[in-house]
Amino acid sequence: MLKLKYLYENYDLARTCLAFYEYDEESLDEMLSYFRISSNAIYPFRLKNDVNQVCFLRLSPSEEKKFMNVVSEIDLIKWLNEKGFPAMKPVAMKTGEFVKEVHTEWGKYNVSCFARVSGDSLEDTKGTPYIVRGYGQILGKLHSLMKEYPSTEKYRNYNDLLNEIGDRLKEYDVPEMVRAEYRAVCSELEHLPISPLNYGVIHYDFEPDNVFYDATDSIFNVIDFDDAICCWYALDIVRALDALDDVIEDDNVDNAECIFLEGYQSETDLTDEQKHSFLLMRRLVRLQEYATILHVLSEPVDEMPDWMNELIKKLKHKVKYLENTMK
Repeated sequence: MLKLKYLYENYDLARTCLAFYEYDEESLDEMLSYFRISSNAIYPFRLKNDVNQVCFLRLSPSEEKKFMNVVSEIDLIKWLNEKGFPAMKPVAMKTGEFVKEVHTEWGKYNVSCFARVSGDSLEDTKGTPYIVRGYGQILGKLHSLMKEYPSTEKYRNYNDLLNEIGDRLKEYDVPEMVRAEYRAVCSELEHLPISPLNYGVIHYDFEPDNVFYDATDSIFNVIDFDDAICCWYALDIVRALDALDDVIEDDNVDNAECIFLEGYQSETDLTDEQKHSFLLMRRLVRLQEYATILHVLSEPVDEMPDWMNELIKKLKHKVKYLENTMK
């Protein structure tokens, strides 16, 4: 999630950056009203010459996300598209570029755009066994392909992630129990085996809101690769498993986990060693979430609307919850 100061809509910024694309002016005001902002600002619009095609303008402050990380993400997505993997497709600007760093009166932003994928988010899809198995299968297919990906050196790795977490924990003066947990996780990760079979570029946010199911064509589509990182494949698996309660219809989580893993293993291997690392991956995720929330809350804004006050309360509650998991 971006810092609080970036969570406001900015239609003027969106229109400024939309000048790089061919868009339908007549429908623009209505489409922009469906914006959303979390780890990026997303503004939907329709293409000028194909109003049925919805695209998403994506803006990220350069202060928050490095331009070269966006370049690497788009290179990865284009490679996956070429391999036939159902990932969202980048949309080119009028110049043919897929990403641009733009200096605006509101600051410097990375500008990119993606076409809407078909189907519904798994958050909005009934989590039948077929859906849950397919959720695991599409992650297994992604990991199987990533074992062939030739450009891993472009990506930050788990050490970069740990350094970022460590810097934030120092900056925000966290309790000793959190610092102790950080040291312990760093130490245990140092001894975790790394091989082409268990480690590579992962999605890092393979949760239900980033996976869509198209019931008409019976296909899954994957979006939002902007957090991709070189890490253990087990981390992607854990994040998906822990989000299954947002997908399934009942409380039978254990059965859903088995079905998910069956789907995963139909596409690629999952060793006992990887399964044994799940708990450590969960601890790493909790530390990253904790450090991210501290970063989000680090710059209060004046005259906060009610929705932001409520968001801050939820985030502070999550901080306390995460601290309790580290005691």
